[in-house]
Amino acid sequence: MARIEIGRYLATDTRVCRGQLIFRGSRILVSDVLELLRTGLTPEQICREYRDVISAEAVREAVAFNRKGIVREVLSTAGIVWWTLGHSLQE
Repeated sequence: MARIEIGRYLATDTRVCRGQLIFRGSRILVSDVLELLRTGLTPEQICREYRDVISAEAVREAVAFNRKGIVREVLSTAGIVWWTLGHSLQE
């Protein structure tokens, strides 16, 4: 399994960024964006930093999934993406 799409804006693909969680259509790591939020940047400021490759709505989705525990940890092992979740993924 190479690619898994999560929600409207997030994905993981073993062929892109070693299977780390990214924003669809980019190589922008969700973990990097979440770290920028922790430093105090707003979703709009982050979008400008990334030259509008990702939208504020996409950043908000990442935050919402992070709060639900979906963005906990993504491990890529032998071409298979494993999620450590307490519940199933649903759109």
